[in-house]
Amino acid sequence: MVTLTETGYYDKVYGGWLGKLIGARIGEPLDGQRQTHELTADSLNNLATYRPGPSPSIDLQLVWLRALQSVGPKLNAQDLATAWLRHVTYVESERAHAYANLRRDLRPPISGVFDNPFRRSLGGLERADIWGLVAPGDPRQAAHYAGQDAMLDHAGPGVEAAILAAAMVSAAFVESDPARLIEIALSLLPADSRVARAVRDVARWHGELAHWPRTREMLLRSHGSDDVRDSALAAALTSLALLHERGDFVRTLITAANCGWSTHSTCAAAGAVVGVIAGASGLPAAWRSLVDEDVRSGWGLVGLGGSSPPAVLAQQTLEVGRLVIRSECAGRVQLAEEAPDEPAALAATDGSALTRQLAMGPYVTTFRRGPLEVSVDYDACASIGYDVPRRLAIGLTNTGARSFDLRTTISAPAGFIVTSNADRLTLAEGTSVSFVATISAHEERARLAAVSPCTLFVSLDDGTEITVPITLVSESVWYAAGPYGSFDEPHAPEQAGILSGETPLGGEGWRRLSVSEPSVNLLAAMAGEPGTYYLATDYLLPRARMARLRVGCNDGVRVWLHGQEVFSHHEHRPVAPTSADEFAAELWEGWNRLVIKMAQCSPRRFLSAVLLDQDRHLLLEAVNTFPRG
Repeated sequence: MVTLTETGYYDKVYGGWLGKLIGARIGEPLDGQRQTHELTADSLNNLATYRPGPSPSIDLQLVWLRALQSVGPKLNAQDLATAWLRHVTYVESERAHAYANLRRDLRPPISGVFDNPFRRSLGGLERADIWGLVAPGDPRQAAHYAGQDAMLDHAGPGVEAAILAAAMVSAAFVESDPARLIEIALSLLPADSRVARAVRDVARWHGELAHWPRTREMLLRSHGSDDVRDSALAAALTSLALLHERGDFVRTLITAANCGWSTHSTCAAAGAVVGVIAGASGLPAAWRSLVDEDVRSGWGLVGLGGSSPPAVLAQQTLEVGRLVIRSECAGRVQLAEEAPDEPAALAATDGSALTRQLAMGPYVTTFRRGPLEVSVDYDACASIGYDVPRRLAIGLTNTGARSFDLRTTISAPAGFIVTSNADRLTLAEGTSVSFVATISAHEERARLAAVSPCTLFVSLDDGTEITVPITLVSESVWYAAGPYGSFDEPHAPEQAGILSGETPLGGEGWRRLSVSEPSVNLLAAMAGEPGTYYLATDYLLPRARMARLRVGCNDGVRVWLHGQEVFSHHEHRPVAPTSADEFAAELWEGWNRLVIKMAQCSPRRFLSAVLLDQDRHLLLEAVNTFPRG
């Protein structure tokens, strides 16, 4: 049993907040720089005049505190999604794609993985420390919260890194040895996960070398990524700084900064851990002066704006933490007026339930409906295309106190065909049953909208009818031609009629693609030799409007809209979500022809296309799910 005093709990929560804010302050000027640095404590004096702007990760933590206050400690991912839609309007990186998915009614964890090129990024890690602060001394509960949070806009390593960070902060209320903190956090991750492997290798190499530059070099060589915001690298570099400096507050932050890469995130994550270890009372006064008197919220926070001193944030966190300790940490953590005679000890951490959940993958979503728990497994994709059946595995668990006879049906849009291997079922108390349903849309009978909402109906023998939404996003229709020769020369597709939209797509030399994730990679289904390719589609809009077009590519591109060239560049770049260009696009009411010419020089194929509104939200009203008629 972990016993914390109110005074000690507040001091460590306050230390965690200060450590995060100080770390972010130190890391932000170097963020995104891939090289190492040579900062020292003396060289940080110039930060006294640097004023960082508001942080979306901190704003989201304020939203989570409000959600805990309003919903209570048993909140789940859907409760967090509801709070997100109510209070958060940020439109950059993973947050933009998650916001669009939530507006499509794609539930977590699907909201974090579907058509999200940033799903492996580190946004979840950036805000995970709040869960360790509200679940002190209970790494498993902190990790559970962090996983529910991160799956809103991430998947895979993006969720795992958040779990690791939250667990380390929680354990730091009791343990001060970074090696032990990392060991505890790793016990909550699948052993073969990318984050676990990267962090475990860092711990081993550091034990052998005790030289952070060499360990960093080996990390990048073995687990490197083109993406500077890669979550596995961020988790491993955070761990390296903690291990090398053995939890010393100042040296840990300096080493995290000197490692480079995503320093805003790694310094803040490391700062939260060592801030909890030291407590606010143990932080150097000179470093505490780096924190502004008020933490300001950003433009993307709605209904919770303003500013608060860090001490007030710590007090709010403490008040919520009391509720969590009494409700979710009972038997493992308690608050007392006086410290116990013997030092606190963490309860044994059983991460089996969490690792089983992670092993299910990000395409299984669960609903609680009365006495039933209903799971829908989308079979690795939440989209549907013409003449490509979508297979769903549906599970029903009876959590009630009696057996049920039940009947299941699935409704779908007009022209869709639904088949199922189950209709009438008997479900005994405490048992589960699963069945498979297939949904098809044939092109001659159905018309795919941007989103195709389906519904599962479960009728119980007592007259109760349970409904569960099943949202399918319609696949985009694109046409590809190529390969051709030099990128600098015009080729057959550069005909005026094709570029303007007067000539229908799909003639000789074109092949049709059904693209499930155009924001991630239009070329996922393409294979072939290097060369110059053309990708084209027709968007249908209900009204004319100004928009933004974001095109990502690792080689050269030229872009035509309505027959006019609107963008051109030829540059070799990493295969990463950030390798994209954004520019204005005037869209017409009705059909809009978009043609992209791309050079594909390397074996790694990457091309993405995203339409945004003027506020840079994904433009969901633009539809290219069927050929121009």
